[in-house]
Amino acid sequence: MSDSSLARFLRRLADDGRLWWVVLILPVALFLPALPIDETRYLSVAWEMRLHLDFLVPHLNGAPYSDKPPLLFWLINIGWLFAGLHVWAVRLGVLAASFASLVLFRRLVLRLESDAALARRAVTILFGIVFFAIFSSAIMFDVLLATFVLLALHGALDWDAGRWRRGLLLLALGFGLGILTKGPVVLLDAGFALVLGPWWSETARANKRRWYAMTGLAVLGGAIIALAWAIPAAIMGGEKYANAIFLRQTLDRMANSFAHRRPLWWYFMVLPAMVLPWTLAVRAPWRAWRESFRITKSVRFAVAWAVPAFAAFCLVSGKQPHYLLPLLPALALYLAKVLGADGARLRGRLFGALLLIAGIAFAALPYVAAHPLDFALVAKMVTAGKLTPQFLHVISGIWPLWGVLAALVGLIVLFARGVHTSLRALALSSAATAAIGMLALAQGVGPFVDVSVAAARIKQDQDSGRPIAHLAWHHGLFEFPGRLTQPLPKVDFGDLRAWCAAHPDGEIVTFYTKYPITAKPETELPYRFGFIRFWRASDLLGMQWPAAQAPAPEADDAPED
Repeated sequence: MSDSSLARFLRRLADDGRLWWVVLILPVALFLPALPIDETRYLSVAWEMRLHLDFLVPHLNGAPYSDKPPLLFWLINIGWLFAGLHVWAVRLGVLAASFASLVLFRRLVLRLESDAALARRAVTILFGIVFFAIFSSAIMFDVLLATFVLLALHGALDWDAGRWRRGLLLLALGFGLGILTKGPVVLLDAGFALVLGPWWSETARANKRRWYAMTGLAVLGGAIIALAWAIPAAIMGGEKYANAIFLRQTLDRMANSFAHRRPLWWYFMVLPAMVLPWTLAVRAPWRAWRESFRITKSVRFAVAWAVPAFAAFCLVSGKQPHYLLPLLPALALYLAKVLGADGARLRGRLFGALLLIAGIAFAALPYVAAHPLDFALVAKMVTAGKLTPQFLHVISGIWPLWGVLAALVGLIVLFARGVHTSLRALALSSAATAAIGMLALAQGVGPFVDVSVAAARIKQDQDSGRPIAHLAWHHGLFEFPGRLTQPLPKVDFGDLRAWCAAHPDGEIVTFYTKYPITAKPETELPYRFGFIRFWRASDLLGMQWPAAQAPAPEADDAPED
């Protein structure tokens, strides 16, 4: 790209707000620590991949890790290769994928309708969604998956334009890389646009047989890309690992989820909150909504892309808000059409009022947490055991400044001239709010999710040959922070006494609070809203042991996302 082309590109980014959006999110990527349990687990899988130079079969705590395909872990290691073993290096990579999604989405809209204003509105709506901003640097799989979904959909538009070869290549790449990111769910996210191709594409209507034959080839091509990893990995990982990646993590998850089971209607409850501020800011009479739904190519495409996929996700037993992230661009496209309809407008003052109230409440929260007995409702919750001293301690450490900043954004939206009616200003205000919230999390909760001291102690014990085990499954929490080179054994509570008897010079560590241990811990370190505790095995042997029982499960015991 020449200097003049680069300058034009940067001007365009600044003009539609994408450049300023990146500037707002960048501090989050640089300063937010890895959040347990998910982010720390994925970093540990990537660390173990790097440690053993085994890039075929992911491992966690020395065992094959089948819950996710390897592409994210590969990319994490590429980032570490150039930037070192830092969390921020990984977050910057995810942020780059988010930006790539915005670029691909803008081009997608332009290809559907040669309307620069529509493309600008759609992209601005997308990056203005608070949920999108929050996940834009998260060490998760969904942003990367969204990027490959958009890549695949570009392939569908190539077919629509008669470019069959390039379309096949892009679709196969999108499907294959999507499967390597999060499994066959990419076929739900992008596949319905192909199945319903004759509804939105004249080319598909005129060449139905070829369209569906090429769709089959694209799926086959994507499968070949994924199987180029999966087959050797299944051979190397063994029968159990093979069954997990081919069956348990696909069919079983969809039919009978072993995590996050929620009712059929659950997504209808969370979606309005996910797409803030637009649920509060878009104002349009019924005629405008009806006009926006005129059966144009772009509307048909958006509906074919998102509506059947949304219905499918409602039917799948396991549900999480971020599962819908790859469908948000379709919603952004539709809202862009709404705002282009006659009579539609933006009125962001309700969102500004919400920010103002939330900001004031957030600014007051640390004081309330530090003086809980001065507030009747909080005191009642403390007395009932619903608020622990550890929780209140963590909350009291958050700077009120973050609430003040959020309230200031709310005031700007409310009273600054033209902000509440400006799409770009409102979108950037929304992204700023998300950044403030995540930076508040980094400042207030960051010290309580930093397990480096505990991880260093575990590594010291391992390096010195002292036996150490974790009570219950630890989700790989300590591997990356401690740069552990050995697995950390897990021991169940029912086997704890026997382990201590066999290793009287050893140590037990756990972050769970549910176990009836009366011995005084040797070390106690703050972690989230509780503690990481270390006990000498000899001290545990000397305590009064309760009758063996299965304690009630805790959140961190749950199968992973």
